[in-house]
Amino acid sequence: MKKIGIITLNGEFNYGNRLQNFALQKVLQSYNVQADTIVIKTNKLDKLKKDLWFGGIYGISDLNQMVKKNFSKMTPSSIERRKNYKAMQAAKWGIIGRFSRKNISTLKVEKKYLPHLQQHYDLFIVGSDQVWNPNIIEFDPTHFLDFTSKEKRYSYSASFGVDQLPKSPHGLKEHYRRYLQQMAYLSVREASGAKLVEELTGENADVAPDPTLLLSKDEWYRELDITGGNESRFLLIYFVSELSTEIYQEIKRFAKEKQLPIVQIMGDTFGKDRIVADPQQFVELIDQAQYVFTDSFHGSVFSIIMQTPFFVYERTDHKGTYTRIESLTRQFQMECAIVSVGDELSEKEDLFDFERSERLLENVRGRGRQLIEQKILNHSKAEK
Repeated sequence: MKKIGIITLNGEFNYGNRLQNFALQKVLQSYNVQADTIVIKTNKLDKLKKDLWFGGIYGISDLNQMVKKNFSKMTPSSIERRKNYKAMQAAKWGIIGRFSRKNISTLKVEKKYLPHLQQHYDLFIVGSDQVWNPNIIEFDPTHFLDFTSKEKRYSYSASFGVDQLPKSPHGLKEHYRRYLQQMAYLSVREASGAKLVEELTGENADVAPDPTLLLSKDEWYRELDITGGNESRFLLIYFVSELSTEIYQEIKRFAKEKQLPIVQIMGDTFGKDRIVADPQQFVELIDQAQYVFTDSFHGSVFSIIMQTPFFVYERTDHKGTYTRIESLTRQFQMECAIVSVGDELSEKEDLFDFERSERLLENVRGRGRQLIEQKILNHSKAEK
C-alpha cells in the first residue's frame, strides 16, 4: 500500500482547513492509499526565526520593514485583536479538535525529525488551503517539502492566497522561485497561482479543484453522517472576518423580509452570541439553511455543494483573498452570489441555477481525481 504524508496548515479553529484536509485524505484512501497529515511541532525559536525573516533579509530596507511589521503588533488595537483571536481559538479548539482526532489520521513530529519521514512515506503532498501564502509561511521552506528529496515533492491545489508576492522582503521571490523549481509536480488552486508559478519559474502548474469539491453532496452526507431533511427555517451567517455594522443591518433587513431567525457561526473573531460548531455541524447547517451569508471561500464552496442560495461579501479585514472567491463563483457560474452593501439581494435570488452548477461540479470532480491519479499517484510510480 502506498503511503503519503500531507503537509497543510494546522489548527483546530478553521472549518475550511479541517474539511479540505479531511476530504483529501478520503479521496486518497479511495485509491487504497494510506494518508497521514503531518503536524509539525514548533518551538519558540522557530517562531522567532519566522518573525525575524531569518535568512531572508537583504539590506536596510528589508530590516526596516521587518522591524516595522513586528512593532505594529504592539499597538493597542493589534493587542486587542490578538486577544480576541485567542478567545476565538480557545472557544473552538476542543470542539474542532475532537473532529480532527476522530476523522483525520495525523502524525505529530518535531521539526528537526522531519527528514526521518522519508523512509516511511512514498511521497508527500503539500495542500490544499493557503499553504503558500507569504503572509503566513514567509521564509519557512517546510511547506515546499524541503525535508525530502525532489522526487517526493508534490503539491495539490496549493493556494498562495494573494495575486502577487510582496515586494519586500526582497529575498522572498528568490526563496519561492528556488523551492518551486524543486517540486516534482505542481498544482495550485487558483488561476492567479498558476500565473505566479509561471512568472517565478517559467513552468506551468495545473489548476486543481479544492479537495472539498472532490466529494459529492451524497458523499459528504455519508462521510459526515448527515441525514438531511430539517423542518427548522433559518438564515445562516458565517464570516471569517468581523462582520461590519452595515453588512449586519443589511442581513437583518433581509431576514426580517423572509421572516427567518438568524444563526451565526463563529469565524476568526470571538462573539458570545455566535455558535461554535464542529466541522460536521458546519456542513450540516449550510445544508439546512434557507440562505447563507458569508465572506468565506469554504462557506461558498459548501453552499454550492449543498445547493443553498448564498451571498458573499468581501472580507472586512481586506486580507487579499477575495480573488479566490471570485474565481470560484465564476467557475460555477454563480456570479450572482457576489454582493456589496446596498445591492438588492431579493433580485438575485432567481439567478441561482444549482442544476447547472451540479453539472459543472461533476466535471470538476472528474478533473481533480484525474490529476491525482495521473499526475501524483501514477507519476510517482514512473519516477521509481
